[in-house]
Amino acid sequence: MKAAQLRLLRLADSAFPAGGFAFSSGLEGAHADGLVTSEADLTAFVHEHVALRWHRQDRVLLRRAWPATRATDDVEVEAAWDAADRLAEATTGLARLREASRRAGRALLGTFAALGCAPAERLQARVTSGLLHGHLPVAQAVCLRASGVERADAEMLTAWQAASAIVSAGLRLGLVGHVGAQRVLTALECPVADILATIPPAEPGGFSAFAEIASCRSHTTPRLFAS
Repeated sequence: MKAAQLRLLRLADSAFPAGGFAFSSGLEGAHADGLVTSEADLTAFVHEHVALRWHRQDRVLLRRAWPATRATDDVEVEAAWDAADRLAEATTGLARLREASRRAGRALLGTFAALGCAPAERLQARVTSGLLHGHLPVAQAVCLRASGVERADAEMLTAWQAASAIVSAGLRLGLVGHVGAQRVLTALECPVADILATIPPAEPGGFSAFAEIASCRSHTTPRLFAS
């Protein structure tokens, strides 16, 4: 049990290259437009992302890909990967968000493949060959299950990574300082726990109009983030 808990701490550490460092999930655009300017704004923005995007989209896709990692037949496993990945591609409406999910998923696969994770190497090979896109929730399901993480813990981990990645983006944008970022994350603990306690939809359909419009806005200043 101690080893499993330590593994979760290692995977949840912000120093672990989980693939999300280059993405703000629309926060950069919202901040540039003057719509997210305070700790309270950032807290609301992250909560909306976890509730409407992660819970209704990525969590559903992670669950779709998760049973495949329990199977023993390679054909069955890879068919489930294919189905989940294609569903991710079909249900992510905005091109910028699709590309962000692909890039983050491929980065995560690269990390786990470099660490010797055989399922990650197999999925990475299918992505490299062009058979799959490598969307993030599919990569998360495969890599975390192969690492011995239980699905409930994987959902808790990925929900918190989604939240903390946006808060980290807020820190790099100068929206909050280090202490302010911790106040935001503290405020999010109970709301994220409530989301985790809620059964997700049967089909993926995440949508956050505010964040998605913000992620596509064009600005004259150079962008720091890919989304």
